[in-house]
Amino acid sequence: MNDKQPSSESESHTVHSGMKEFYHGSRKNLSPGDVVTPGGPFGIAGDNVETLHTYMSPNLDAAIWAAELAEGNGPPKVYIVETEGDIEDATELLVESAPRHPYMSHRSKGRVRVKSEVREWTYYHGTRADLEMGDMLMPGGNPNFGKKALGHIYLARTLDAAVWGAELALGDGPERIYIVEATGPIEDDPNVTNKRFPGNPTKSFRSHKPLRVIGEVKEWQGHPKEALEAMKAGIAELAKQGIGPLDD
Repeated sequence: MNDKQPSSESESHTVHSGMKEFYHGSRKNLSPGDVVTPGGPFGIAGDNVETLHTYMSPNLDAAIWAAELAEGNGPPKVYIVETEGDIEDATELLVESAPRHPYMSHRSKGRVRVKSEVREWTYYHGTRADLEMGDMLMPGGNPNFGKKALGHIYLARTLDAAVWGAELALGDGPERIYIVEATGPIEDDPNVTNKRFPGNPTKSFRSHKPLRVIGEVKEWQGHPKEALEAMKAGIAELAKQGIGPLDD
């Protein structure tokens, strides 16, 4: 079982821009070399947001969320960015006001430029099954809640969503997260799409066709015990009400 938990440290500090790769989520159509306009950490500039900064994150999931929640009508996009100035870790400043999902926790007052756009996406599947490379994950399995076998198999483009899948999966085996490829068409997961936030911020999908295992994520961070217990309690309550996942 993966027992890694998020660090309790929240001290802000400055990191040099060249130390690591950073991502920025937006609905703006940008090209390499373009300067990113300063704005809020979630892609939305609110009344309490310092708009002199441009926000970014070393966490791809955070940038995906920001892109999905950003204002505008364009498609959500994620860019790899660089800055001429220092990058400040603003986690401590944002933790109380941030929605409970990954968010762009770093910021810079320097000119932030687009290096490239993320176009190749990795798909994940969280489970307790012990699988090998090339194995197929088949539709028709039992859901984590509800009694009806599912006609779909689920996958996600964010690691955070796959972590939830692994932690909530039925069974006693160790939690595993596999990198997968779809063998047929995929569609938005209706169980999460437009439920609490517009769009599909978790980048959760499903397919009637099998998923092929092409790798495994060995190092990943689990959710805090309190969050996991709250999620399991919510699922148990849905089960009492006879509510299962949508699988039309």
